[in-house]
Amino acid sequence: MIEQPRVNVSISVLGTDFTELGYALERIRLSGADSVHLDIMDGRFVPNISFGSSIASDIVRASGLPCCAHLMVQHPEDAFDAFVGAGVAELLFHVEATRFPFRALQLLKGAGIRRGVAVNPATQVESVVPFLDNVDTVLLMSVEPGFGGQSFFPGTLAKVRALRSAADRAGTPLRIAVDGGVDASNSAALRDAGADELVAGTAFFRAADPAAFVRLLKGA
Repeated sequence: MIEQPRVNVSISVLGTDFTELGYALERIRLSGADSVHLDIMDGRFVPNISFGSSIASDIVRASGLPCCAHLMVQHPEDAFDAFVGAGVAELLFHVEATRFPFRALQLLKGAGIRRGVAVNPATQVESVVPFLDNVDTVLLMSVEPGFGGQSFFPGTLAKVRALRSAADRAGTPLRIAVDGGVDASNSAALRDAGADELVAGTAFFRAADPAAFVRLLKGA
């Protein structure tokens, strides 16, 4: 029997009540999740505003898990130093948010963290193929960015398969992450399509048994 590759699970704190953030981080840690996903929103690239590098630093310190900063901001290069300084283990920015994505990736090259790009549902997956030699992760948004609790876009499965095929052809050890509407109804299909990491928020915090929910996403 061929062993299935391990799938990571990252939990977005955007789905929690921020008046109970410490409790939420403890729930994430005890659930067996692999990392914490930080949705950074500026009110320009996406309509909502979330939080900045100071709160990100607090979450990094309190969570006890690797944290990924997902920058949903215009001109993300301007924020790199602040979030690298906050101690995140990974930083992702949207290709739609900068005119110079290759330059942005070069700015992150010596930061000692994982780096990657994110793409919106309407962005063709082929647009990130030129970056495959320069990124650790590609994050495919399966909802429109900027709001929690949205329904999963089914076309994401085809994008995962296409990106996995492109990475395999290039011989690139790429992590494919999927963010938005991920839950029990689509996690198996995403794993089968070639996703390496599943990001969940609202569904995790609504789960009666967070640890069982994480195991379900992992297929364990």
